[in-house]
Parts: sequence; C-alpha cells; structure tokens
Amino acid sequence: MTYLAVCLVVGLWAAIAQAASEEMMAKARDVTVPSESLELYVVPLTTAQLSELADVWQGHMSDIMARFVDLNVQLETLSGSEAEATRMQVASISDEQARIGANYRAILASWTAKGDATEEITPHQKFLTAMAGATLMATDARTLVAIVVGWLGSRDGGVGLLMQVGVFLIALFILLFIARFVRKFAARGLRRLPAMSKLLQGFVLTVVYWITIVVGLMVALGVAGVNVTPLFAVFGGLSFILGFALQDTLGNLASGLMIMVLKPFDTGDYIEVSGASGVVDDMSVVSTQIRTFDNQIVVVPNSKIWGDVITNVSAAKTRRVDLVFGIAYSDNAPAAVEVLKALVAADPRCLKDPAPEIFVGELGDSSVNLFCRPWVVTEDYWNVYWGLTGQVKERFDAEGISIPFPQRDVHLVPVDS
Repeated sequence: MTYLAVCLVVGLWAAIAQAASEEMMAKARDVTVPSESLELYVVPLTTAQLSELADVWQGHMSDIMARFVDLNVQLETLSGSEAEATRMQVASISDEQARIGANYRAILASWTAKGDATEEITPHQKFLTAMAGATLMATDARTLVAIVVGWLGSRDGGVGLLMQVGVFLIALFILLFIARFVRKFAARGLRRLPAMSKLLQGFVLTVVYWITIVVGLMVALGVAGVNVTPLFAVFGGLSFILGFALQDTLGNLASGLMIMVLKPFDTGDYIEVSGASGVVDDMSVVSTQIRTFDNQIVVVPNSKIWGDVITNVSAAKTRRVDLVFGIAYSDNAPAAVEVLKALVAADPRCLKDPAPEIFVGELGDSSVNLFCRPWVVTEDYWNVYWGLTGQVKERFDAEGISIPFPQRDVHLVPVDS
C-alpha cells in the first residue's frame, strides 16, 4: 500500500513538473514576451527544450527580417509622405527586431551555460551575425539615420543607456565611500586585538576592502540593469585556469598567510632569512620586502621565507652585546678587566639587570682574549657595540694596555754543509 502511494505521489509530482515546464515553454515561445520575463522563463528549461526554443526564435527572427526587407524594397519606389510613413514603419520594425534578437541571444546564453553544445549553438550565432549584416545592407541611408536618432532618443536605447551609465557611476561613487568606511570600521575593531600582527591586520583590511568592492560592483551592475549571472561562470572558469597557472604564487600565498597568522616577525623587525638581513618594510600575500642597512630593497618570496630558518633579531626587548678584546700576554689582565667594567658601568645604555659579564675568555695564539657581555635594549644594540669598541681602544691606549696583532716567532737553525 505504501509503495503504491509513493508511486502515485511521484507520478503526480512528475505530471505537475511536466505541466509547469510546458507552460514555461509556451510563454517563452510567445514573440511578444518581454526580455526580462523570458530570462526567467528559460531558467528551469533543459538543454533539449532550449534547443527547441532557439529554433522557434530563429523563426521569429526570420519572419521579422522578411518584413523589414520587404518594407525597404518598397522604399525604392516610394517618395514624399508615403516614403516617410514607410520609414517610420521600418524604424518600428527595427526596434522589434532588436527586441527579438535580444531574446534570441538570451536563449543561446542560457543554453551555453547549461551545456557545452557548441556544434548546435554555433549555427544560431552565425545566423544572428548574418542578420545584423543584412540589416545594415538592406537599410537606406535616411532610414538608418532615422533609426539611429530614434534609438538615441528612446528610453530603451540611448536615453536608457545613458541612465544606466549614470546610475552605475553614482553607485560606484557610493560604493567607494562604503568600502573605505567598512575598512576604517574593520581597522578600529582590529586594533582591539593586540595579539594580531600588523601584517595580518593589513592583509585582513585589504581583503575586506576588495570584497566590499567586488560585491558592491556586482550590486551596482545589477542596479544599472546589467545581467551579472554570466560573470559568475566566467569567474569560475578563470579561477580554475589560474589555479594551474599560478601554482607558485598560490604557494607564496599560503606561506604568507602562515607567516601572518603565526607571527614569526612583524613590520619594523630586523630579521635574517634566506641569505638576506634587514628591517621588514612591508609584506604582501606573495612576498616580503626587506630593507638592508645600506638602504637596499630585497624582495623575498614568502615560500622561501617559510621554508627557511627565520632569525628575528628584534623579537626580544633586550639583547646581549658580545664583544671580544685581545691584550698581550705581557699585559695585566685583571687591570684590563677592571677597565672594561668601569666603561660598562659608566654607559647608561648598559642594563644593570641582567648584570654584565666581563672575564678572561680564552688564551689565543697571539693574545689573551677578554669577553665583555653587557645587556642593552634592543634598539641600542649597535650604538653600544660601536661606542664601547671605540672607548675601549682609547682607554687601553691611555692605560698602556696593548692590543696585539697576530705574530709568529721564526727560529733559523743552521745546517752544516
């Protein structure tokens, strides 16, 4: 009993769907159907139904073209008021022909979107092209001017196009304002997330801005009366093609996102990576821009950075300055150590905590090497490094402590002849 009921329901549903489809086909065949309604009627139709419908509208196009040619032939034998009246009829038929052609193309576009039937669609497209050329050939100059003037003054022609362009430009101006407002609003919210890196914040703001632009552009085109449905199919095809063509770029994109999320460095940090070292100036989704100390710009792909060892010199607030000073074996090492301690203690940039370490580190080939290791704020590293090096040279000279250069003793052994 249940199986029979299911069969009845399915059969009833199929009958309803078939009736609705036939009703849509009947409405879509009507030569007087408006273009806006036809675009909706063809949505549920199959490729087979669209093929049949294309043949129907090809017939409509052929009929209107026959009337158009017949009137133009009559114009050759008419003059005066009769010719002007006939030209008005030609202009009216020309408008009707444009509407039928637009409906014909809408059916072909829906057919193309639902199935790749190039061999069947191509003859229809060639027919439309031939009809456009034949229209120009069959129209005399005065009628053509009248048609153009009528189109320019028509709401469905030049005036309508001008209104669409005006609406689009106004919507685009409003869109840019909204996109900037959305970006500022998002930036205000991201400032409340201190854990998020500046690189990730900039990337998120860029994505928000362009998503707003793209969505708003689609809305603006829709408001202007442009059918944006085919654009989605174009974007889908382009994304598939670009996915293969830009594999390396997509790898850089993924690496850039990982860097932004995990934050191994941020803008303004001094890093060493992939053989390059410098301050991070900027970062996009595919590359990182590093500025060296001699003001060179090095652009490194993000995949190279993420796949290599990253040394972030600026990550910590404090750093240890490692200095090595060699003195002669004949000099007083404890006195030299005291000189170093005094210089470090007198420099306000050297931190008291952690305490500096100054000691005899090793006995070299030509010198006794003293290790001097004060702690400083990261920003003062190089100033302290260079400053202490110069001060130590001056104090060692004043104290009579020598800084020897590498030397070697050579003993000549005489050999009897």
